[in-house]
Amino acid sequence: MNVWKANGLKYILLFSLILCAVVSVVSLWSYSGSSASQSAAVRQGPSGGFGGGGGPGGGMRGLDSVNSADSKDQGTTGQTTDFSTEGTSTSGDQGTMAGTDTSASDSSGAARDGQHRGPGGMSGNGSGMGGPGGGMSGGRSGNSSFAYATPLAIFAALFFGAFVFIAYRFRARVWKLGERNRGLMLWTVLGVGFFLRMAIAPWISGHMDLMLFRNWATTAADSLSGFYTNGSSDYPPFYIYILYVIGQIGSTDAFSPYMSVLLRLPNILADIVTAYMLYRLASKRVGYGISLGLAIFYVFNPAVFINSTFWGQVDSFFTMLIMAMIVLLVENRVGWSAVLFTVAVLMKPQGIIYGPVLFFELLRQRKIQPWLLSIGGAVVTTILVILPFSWGQEPLWLLDLYKGTVGEYPYASVNAYNFFALIGGNYTQDTTTLFLFSYHTWGMICIVLVTLFTWWMYIRSRKPQFAAAAALVLIAGVFTFASSMHERYLFPAAALAVLAYLYLRDRRFLWLAGGFSLTIFLNTFDIFYSSNSRDQYGIILCVTSLLNVLLFGYLVKVVWDCSQSTTIETAPSTDGVSPELPSARPAWGASSQGVNTTIDR
Repeated sequence: MNVWKANGLKYILLFSLILCAVVSVVSLWSYSGSSASQSAAVRQGPSGGFGGGGGPGGGMRGLDSVNSADSKDQGTTGQTTDFSTEGTSTSGDQGTMAGTDTSASDSSGAARDGQHRGPGGMSGNGSGMGGPGGGMSGGRSGNSSFAYATPLAIFAALFFGAFVFIAYRFRARVWKLGERNRGLMLWTVLGVGFFLRMAIAPWISGHMDLMLFRNWATTAADSLSGFYTNGSSDYPPFYIYILYVIGQIGSTDAFSPYMSVLLRLPNILADIVTAYMLYRLASKRVGYGISLGLAIFYVFNPAVFINSTFWGQVDSFFTMLIMAMIVLLVENRVGWSAVLFTVAVLMKPQGIIYGPVLFFELLRQRKIQPWLLSIGGAVVTTILVILPFSWGQEPLWLLDLYKGTVGEYPYASVNAYNFFALIGGNYTQDTTTLFLFSYHTWGMICIVLVTLFTWWMYIRSRKPQFAAAAALVLIAGVFTFASSMHERYLFPAAALAVLAYLYLRDRRFLWLAGGFSLTIFLNTFDIFYSSNSRDQYGIILCVTSLLNVLLFGYLVKVVWDCSQSTTIETAPSTDGVSPELPSARPAWGASSQGVNTTIDR
């Protein structure tokens, strides 16, 4: 009994970690041994997804096929996609295979958005990717992953309910955890999060983006240097290297059944790395209890889970780059920060949204050396990334690539639940007049205003620790009030809000992290399961859009307050008694070894 009392927690943690690892291995083994292993992401039968015939519920067909690698970010034209089936039969989430060969070619150009919610689009009832019950994300009756919608919704409700309870319960005290088993606790959290994702990933057919990533991985593996010349993709070049590696691994007999898992793996790993990054930063600034709590918050966040594991998109990897960029900037490693910023832009065009943060810090330092390091790092990184793809290309091929991407979706909102969607602008042409100007013009005005406000706050703060809050204001403001936004563009906000809390020590950022996580999840869930049509003004759209507007207003207030206060960096903290603040209340997560002068609001 004494042995159990002394080591009970360790045994429980080890058992949990081993159990999740076993479940993951069994899940992957079962998937490999079933006929479903022919890749759920690209082969679905009449019950949904790709493959099958051309009738209602059929797979991807003819001119309505979409070869936009990121159905939100990028589009492609004129590229032929071909996938064959082996006449096997699958069941459950995988759908039913029919026929011996199913191909999809686009001889007349790509459909403009894989997420279009209208006739002939991905989820419509026309002749596009599946009629009633057809296509990946083919409506609530057609999405072959819909079997998991209810459990995911229940999990999300429990998660956000627990978040609110814990935030109130511990808002004025320090979490106390013993010194023993701290490392094991952390690795159990990270390990359980990883193994659960790996156990679930094979059985979720995901979004049609997985089919496109699979196609690109195969193309890159065949000829990396000829990726753009042999095809017609406008996805930026950096992530093509990742797809190249996946394509090489997936081409082997041992790993070919796991292609859909391999395509998700970089982003599943990015989830875990970002959570660990937050933990390490928190362990230097707040008590261990809150450090572990923040890791748990990110690892099991439904907004994070649905993106990497269900949808199969790459926003987690992108967010990891942005987070590392901000951390390096705060630590005055400006050159490396510029390198990661460049990589982020070369991965997704919306990375440019975070450029002003680097610019603000360079201006604040008032030195020539940081500018030279940043410019040099950006130029060298760009050359190294694009050089293998540049043979046989025009000198300005990369610029043309981005120009095509920027003009790909000329709408006020592209399923982004923001201010324009709130006033009925979802999939409204951005040239439509709204009061005096077009949606596009209003969006550009808002981008300028948000950037100028962020610059003003950065100047007032006079400290690099404000970089995380500045990045949060930029992405939240641009997403909420700019045109041509897509539902996943807000994804980095949850992690950035936690990072802002760690640097500025204002717990209101944690409320913002929870709030943005909720709206990100609702927006992604609604689009992924196709409950919203592009011409429908639904309750989820209305509520989520309003919440995003209100959250941005609250963020402006918090940032305004923090830009006037001074937070002293603390020494490595313990879980001791919290010091008193001017408000006569202890700060949530304050250290007994450091001083926190941010007023607890």
